[in-house]
Amino acid sequence: MVHASARSEDIRAEVADLLGVDVDAVQPGSNLVGQGLDSIRIMTLAGRWRRQGIAVDFATLAETPTIEAWARLVSSGGNGAEQQTFPEGSGDAERSGEHEPFSLAPMQHAMWVGRHENQQLGGVAGHLYVEFDGGPIDAQRLRAAAAALARRHPMLRVQFLPDGTQRITPADQSGDFPVGVEDLRSLSAAEVERRLAAIRDAKSHQQLDGAVFELAVTLLPGNRSRLHVDLDMQAADAMSYRTLMADLAALYRGRDLPELRYTYRRYRHAIEGQDTGPQPARENARAWWAQRLAELPDPPALPSTGGRGSNWSTRRWHWLDPETRDALFARAQARGITPAMALAAGFANTLARWSTTSRFLLNVPLFGRQPVHPDVDSLVGDFTSSLLLDVDLAGADTAIARAQVVQDSMRTAAAHSAYPGLSVLRDLSRHRGTQVLAPVVFTSALGLGELFSRDVTDQFGTPEWIISQGPQVLLDAQVTEFDGGILVNWDVREGIFPPGVVEAMFAHHIDELLRLASADDAWDAPGRAALPEAQRAVRAAANARTAEPSGEALHDGFFRQAERQPDAPAVFASTGDLSYAQLRDQALAVAAALRAAGIAAGDTVAVMGPKTAEQIPALLGILSVGGVYLPIGVDQPRDRAQRILEFGGVSLALVCGERRLSVPVNEVVLAEVLRDAPARAENSCARVDPAELAYVLFTSGSTGEPKGVEVTHDAAMNTVEFIGRHFEIGPADRCLALSTLEGDISVMDVFVTLRTGGAVVVVDETQRRDPDAWARLIDTHRVTVLHFMPGWLEMLIEVGAGRLSSVRVIPTGGDWVRPEVVRRLQAEAPNLRFAGLGGATETPVHNTIFEVTEAIPEAWTALPFGVPLPNNACRVVDDTGADCPDWVPGEFWVSGRGIARGYRGRPDLTAERFVEHDGRIWYRTGDLVRYWPDGILEFVGRADHRVKISGYRVELGEIETALRRVPGVRTAVAALIAVSGESDVLAAQVCTDATSLTAERIRQSLGNLVPAHMVPRDITVVERIGFTDAGKLDRRAVTRELEAAVSRSQRPGHRAPSTPLESALVMIVCDLLARENVGVDDDFFALGGDSVLATQAVARIRAWLDAPDVMVADIFANRTVSALATVLNAAEDEPGRLDQVAELYLEVIGMDAESVLAASHESTKL
Repeated sequence: MVHASARSEDIRAEVADLLGVDVDAVQPGSNLVGQGLDSIRIMTLAGRWRRQGIAVDFATLAETPTIEAWARLVSSGGNGAEQQTFPEGSGDAERSGEHEPFSLAPMQHAMWVGRHENQQLGGVAGHLYVEFDGGPIDAQRLRAAAAALARRHPMLRVQFLPDGTQRITPADQSGDFPVGVEDLRSLSAAEVERRLAAIRDAKSHQQLDGAVFELAVTLLPGNRSRLHVDLDMQAADAMSYRTLMADLAALYRGRDLPELRYTYRRYRHAIEGQDTGPQPARENARAWWAQRLAELPDPPALPSTGGRGSNWSTRRWHWLDPETRDALFARAQARGITPAMALAAGFANTLARWSTTSRFLLNVPLFGRQPVHPDVDSLVGDFTSSLLLDVDLAGADTAIARAQVVQDSMRTAAAHSAYPGLSVLRDLSRHRGTQVLAPVVFTSALGLGELFSRDVTDQFGTPEWIISQGPQVLLDAQVTEFDGGILVNWDVREGIFPPGVVEAMFAHHIDELLRLASADDAWDAPGRAALPEAQRAVRAAANARTAEPSGEALHDGFFRQAERQPDAPAVFASTGDLSYAQLRDQALAVAAALRAAGIAAGDTVAVMGPKTAEQIPALLGILSVGGVYLPIGVDQPRDRAQRILEFGGVSLALVCGERRLSVPVNEVVLAEVLRDAPARAENSCARVDPAELAYVLFTSGSTGEPKGVEVTHDAAMNTVEFIGRHFEIGPADRCLALSTLEGDISVMDVFVTLRTGGAVVVVDETQRRDPDAWARLIDTHRVTVLHFMPGWLEMLIEVGAGRLSSVRVIPTGGDWVRPEVVRRLQAEAPNLRFAGLGGATETPVHNTIFEVTEAIPEAWTALPFGVPLPNNACRVVDDTGADCPDWVPGEFWVSGRGIARGYRGRPDLTAERFVEHDGRIWYRTGDLVRYWPDGILEFVGRADHRVKISGYRVELGEIETALRRVPGVRTAVAALIAVSGESDVLAAQVCTDATSLTAERIRQSLGNLVPAHMVPRDITVVERIGFTDAGKLDRRAVTRELEAAVSRSQRPGHRAPSTPLESALVMIVCDLLARENVGVDDDFFALGGDSVLATQAVARIRAWLDAPDVMVADIFANRTVSALATVLNAAEDEPGRLDQVAELYLEVIGMDAESVLAASHESTKL
């Protein structure tokens, strides 16, 4: 024992004992981490010394890890901590209650709650399954050894009771310990493998019912055996498992083991006795965590299928041989990093690589037993606690920097470990008003010795298969000493991660560990590791598609077609049709008028007025003199139009149509130009360099000021040429031009069509909001091409039945494309080629394509972006600018021929959005996109749609995608609504196909797809969600409607109980939550409830309201008093009985102590 007056020799001896070396091997002035001391052992020392009354903590010891520094620390702070004492109790007195129920340890309770299916990531038992492959096993001897083991360790006879307690079955009542035996010795090798696989499938993920430990033996050919060991980890933790297997091996050999004079139940009693007394260290730690609740991060945001996943786990493993282990640990220790933290940092780096954020919460289990009795280390039970590490790798650009971050985080958390991680999670759940999990776990068993002792492997063979799983765990990374090296295991919940993700993550993790073990410079190499080679190859191939540019300007193709087929139709319009020759003459007349007005090459000319066929010759005329067109529609407010004219540097405005905006600008009225034009204008087109500007389109800016996107001829032509070539558009095609000129789809309507010799069918201003008019025009003119936004297609399909058969090409994009719309259009137009395209005004019109060539999978909620157009390249990058691995969302970057020049008059914004990387310019789209393994890009949402909900960072697009996966939901828009004086409210507007689909049913279905914090509190079901004139979902209008709906829902407020049962339940809840005036519709968990309080509520409801069948699961499934009361009454055979019991309960609660005592005496007399 070390005392406050300890000399360095005493501490040196204790450290040597921990390290298992001679005292002479521990140098007093040397860094103990470099001598092999790791985090686990430092924490062991800190805990041991604090219990002896020495005021030290892990962080302080870890900062100065030398014998000399520790000796000074111990001698100077020896009286700063209260020595912990534990109730000993006499053996007989304690054993007399050994079979009475006792409470679950915190980790046991978490596992017990997590077994319930209605829990997030629940429905799973804490379970460890191991197969040993070895020589012959005597089944009878094994049964005897197992029976002796169960007598020795009472926790092998434990029962977990429905009220959240546990009870030990007396040994004389537990019966024989069964050991199953199956004989496969007569089977062929193939039959043996099939049967072993079937046994493994049956056993490896079972929830043991009644038993907590199960043994089975399979007899194999060649005088061999396979031992199957199943453990419910609610009864025994990983350290206890080692004890169990070591004791089983010893008993099987016939060895006598010393009697245990202490039990796990007594241990729990001692710990709980300590918990009831003053605990300044715990209170200080609790206060420290409380100050940080608001800033604690989320768990790693790893790629997800969006599903609940299965109840199975799979294991990935790699064994680091002794030489690799020694090299890795030596290089870590030389840099002051403990081996455990080196491994943890490697894991954290992999998480950061696949997470959408570099800062996250990591769950670290701790194995610690309080030395309350000499036999404690030989007991079996759950002794684990946990730490929550706030890991922030942002800016940690090297392996050594990351290791230091993780190690510092570990030290900080460990210094406040007196308040355990489970308690922090419960507090965080109360703070956020929703259940918070830490489902990504790093478990280090370094310093605990070999996973299986030599005696175990000698008796039962080598471990052939190991798998563990736990409730509310996605990924458990474990490192343990095995066969002289280090075994790195990942146990992963199946069905949560998309295909290939875990394999790529694990390979990245192991590659980094091997790299750090083999080279010193790997620790200081900057930057993140490159993508897996297979992923790089797929993306390189997708980005390598090229097509030879034509070298033409946007208008050149039209004038060539006018020479080739002058009499062919070019424009169909309500104001009159035009042939190519007529359209050419009008365009040249416009060009002449512009020259006469002083317009020269490079000047910007506004095209103002309503949508009309006149706009087509206006565009062609402007371009033919080398000008730049800038459209301004009649819907623009006068003030905004004025600002666009100013920002755009407009020299002149061409006014088309009869309506105009009253703004101060020099004008040329197109109708007058065309009226006075000569019958045959002279072809005087200027030769325009494709690198020059063609148009400027103004879009909404985030600052409220419009921003003008400058697009060159060549950039636009990349898309124009591709669409014409890919869809084989030609003279027989007719394109319905619906978009206004302010929408960049108009570039496709006009220039793809006229370049290839087709005809433009103009939708004029009076028709552009009337989908029935669109359908009539399609039918009348046998339209073949629709450059439509998804919203326009939604509107068209509702009215266009029977009138769309001529359509053969639909390229669409700019918003979610619902598969059902595609299917309906394919049914209407049998020869349809349909493609979804990604795009932005800054990447003229389109930058990617996904053409539908086969049946769309039913699971898809929207079409993906697809692959880059030829001459374009795409990246998906994280917040450091590194490429995101497959399935990881990041910002979408586009480079190549098809990007804009920048923003007019905004060099600052241009520099921000158009960035240089690897010698080329990339446009940062602001779209959130992820790669699929086949190189397909999927749109996820917008970066500016990321919001914070209950402390979680969430993509609204992810919520909308999940809502669309609910059967019957067509479209959904989610928004975060600000509420004065309260937390923001997540709300959604949902359009459904089924009239019976209510908001509550949608909410319940969504709860099976996403965590609770992603389920909108307010869901409004509507018949239709509107679209903007640009064909996109009208999110602003939806947000206004949701604001009104949330405001209305806030007004009703508190609803008081209306029955005795509801009143009694409210009183119980108020007492547990220390709140007043809980309403019957208030969410128990949103008010601060958690699994522990839910268990206490169940105990009180059973005892006080005579409802013995109520379960904790009932509270998780029915989170309000109203809902729980309904469930309780429905389970009753005698209607009204619970209300009668509740009345008595309320009457007793209302009495003072004397009244209760008097009533008790009267009851006794009766």
